[in-house]
Parts: sequence; structure tokens; C-alpha cells
Amino acid sequence: MHDKVDLLIENGTLVCMNETMDVIDSGWLAIKGSEIVAIGRKGDSLPKETIIVQKIDAKNKLILPGFINTHTHIGMSYFKGIADDLPLDIWLNNHIWPLERKMITSEFVYHSALHGIAELIKNGVTTFNDMYFESEFLAKAAKESGIRAILGEGIMDFPAASHSGAEDYLDYTQKLIDMFKDDELINVAVATHSIYTCSEATLKKAIQLAEKNDAMIHIHLAETEQEYQDSLKNNKKTPTKYLADIGLFEHNVVAAHSVWLSDDDIGVLADKGVNIAINTESNLKLASGFIPLKKCLENGVNLTTATDGVASNNNLSIIEELGTTAKVHKALNSDPSFLPAKTILRFPTINAAKAIRKGDKLGSLEVGKKGDLIMIDTDNIESLPIYDPYSQIVYAQNSSHITDVIINGKIVMFNKQLLTLDEEELKDRARYYSKLMRE
Repeated sequence: MHDKVDLLIENGTLVCMNETMDVIDSGWLAIKGSEIVAIGRKGDSLPKETIIVQKIDAKNKLILPGFINTHTHIGMSYFKGIADDLPLDIWLNNHIWPLERKMITSEFVYHSALHGIAELIKNGVTTFNDMYFESEFLAKAAKESGIRAILGEGIMDFPAASHSGAEDYLDYTQKLIDMFKDDELINVAVATHSIYTCSEATLKKAIQLAEKNDAMIHIHLAETEQEYQDSLKNNKKTPTKYLADIGLFEHNVVAAHSVWLSDDDIGVLADKGVNIAINTESNLKLASGFIPLKKCLENGVNLTTATDGVASNNNLSIIEELGTTAKVHKALNSDPSFLPAKTILRFPTINAAKAIRKGDKLGSLEVGKKGDLIMIDTDNIESLPIYDPYSQIVYAQNSSHITDVIINGKIVMFNKQLLTLDEEELKDRARYYSKLMRE
């Protein structure tokens, strides 16, 4: 069948996240180049003549598709913990934006991104959908680390970083699209920041840019009650209806947060195929509210999992987001059976792959898909016993149990050791920048 495979992972429990949600005990998986070329059960095997370049014994490990984090600000990694316990408007206007004006350079973003990407990998994230500044240097960091990324330069009407205004952001986005149009790991989105930082004219130009380049749109939507009420006052309609009416939802959209939604809004999002990036812990910490998750599910909205940036969440753990989201919404709906582990584990895998238009390549362990996967150790006191792998991942495991990460067929973390990044160097540089931040 295959004369050579580059990597054979064997003796693990495959949590496939495919259409039939297969779980294969004592299974194995073969990768050739960047793709999964064979999956088997105990007793199955590759042809005897197959040359196997490298083997990994995954005994006592769960193997599942790498997590896709659908809303991040990775260039902000050095802002972790610098302005906590504040409302969003004060957090942004009085702390984050002034610090960005002081600190943001291409070098700062590059180093901050390397740090954040290391944290993503250690949390089992193999793809992230980002919105920040100096994306060319974010891409450099992503390429060096071997992670998969969708990058978007945050588009706003006012100056920030090296940009003078909306036209400059839009021109830079086109430059990025041209730069990475044939890249295997980097894609570029049109990242309109929000309705409160972009005028209608800017949003319409962004729509045209996305249409011209067949690009995804990434936007903060209805994150706070203030945004919702301001839109009702200024636009005479909800943020969701406002964006729908100007045509933004005619394109593939990942809408981050989407906390303040009316029933009509949910119908619009479902009808237009808008994908929501849920940021439960960030929204809890900023007291932004709770997405009407049950109504979104009932209406068929595609839901995904995100962490937001570490300045408003403080970690990049998808596993933690899953457990918190499931428990919070059980309580909100007074229903312990709502949002079972098997359902919510779809959010950062197959649902997220669909949201970023890579459902044919990512999100599940299947022959022909990319070799993006993670391994979770269960040979420890807190993980045992195991009865259901879905429940195990959502309610019992944490990111410290993630041992191995493979992206595009290449091992980027092995036995908890980063292979593409120097962790000690990253720690030293974070300490250096933290001193500069406080000066």
C-alpha cells in the first residue's frame, strides 16, 4: 500500500472526531509527508515491505486531532497579567492601547508571538486564527515554530502600530495576502476589528477586499452590552443586524465572542452560515456576559472554541475552555445533560476546521487529512480510571498532560519538549520585555 511512511504512531487510543465519531483502542496511524495515509486497529498492519522512518509508542495515550483556536491575539503575549480585573472599555482605553502605542514594533511582536506560539503548542493547539498588528512578523514566528496560522491585521479607523488609518491597514492586508497566497501553513484573513473601531465605509472596503481575494473575514461581534446598546442607539439595529445589512455576512466569517445576540440575531447568523468563536473564560473574566449557546446550537450555528488573547484570559488552554464552557452552560440552562463532552469536543476540532474553510484537511483523524494531531498522557493518578475518552478530555485532563504535538506531519513537541523553539531563551526574553513594560 505504502512503500514508505515517515511516522508510525501505534498502541494509542485514537479519538478520530470523524463523521461517525470513531474511537479506536490500541490503534495506529501512519503519516507520509504532511498527510495521514493509513489508520488501523490492533491486528491490522502496514504491508511488511513498508519502510517506517520513525515510530512513536503511544501506549496509555489518547490521540486526537490538534486543537484549532479560532480567536487569538498572539502578538499580545507579553501583555499577560498587566491589566487584570477591569471592564473591557477601561482595560482597552486606559491600559492596553496606551501600552501598545508605547511598545509595538515589529521586533516586539515577533518575540511576543514566539512566546505565545510556544504556549499554544504546549496547549495542543496546531492552528490558530489571529488578529493583531505587524502580521508579517507574526508569520515569521509561526513559520519558525512550524505551527499553522490564519493571520489578520486588525483593521481600524484610527492609527495604531505602524498604520496611519483604515486605508493603510487595508493596503497592508492585501500585501499579506499576496505574500502568503501559496504558503502551506499561513493563510491571511481580512480582520476588521469591530463595529466600534471601523466605520461603515471601512467595513464595506474590507468586504470588497475579502471578495476580491476570496478571503475569510474575522471580526469581534457583540462582545459587550455597551457595544450592543451603542449600536441600537447609533445604528437603530443590533450589531449583528447592522453587519448583515451592509453585506459582511455574505462571506465566510468567524465572529468572535457573539455574546449579546437577540433571537433574530441568532437566526441571521444561522441563515448566513456565520461561525462563532466562543471565548468563555475571557468573557467571564471581563464580565461581558454569556453567549446564548443553547439557542445557537438549536438553530444550527457553527460553534467553535477560542481563548482570546492572554491579556484578557491569561492562558491559551483549549481543554480548560471546554470544561468551563460545558459547566457554565449546564448551570445557565439548569440541565446537567446539556452540552455533553462528545458534543463540545467537536467545537475546537471538526467545527473549527469548517469555520476556517479547512474541513477537508483538518479537524479529524482520517486518511487524506493533514498530519495535525496531539497526544494526551493518561498514565497518571488524576487521569485514571478512564471510562469515556470524551469525558476524560473535557472534565479530567489538563494541558500539562499533552505530551506530543505534530503539525503538517512534523513533530514540534515530543515528550513535552519543544523541538522548534528554545524554551529557556523564550523565558529569558519574556523577563527582559516585562521590565521594559513596567518602565
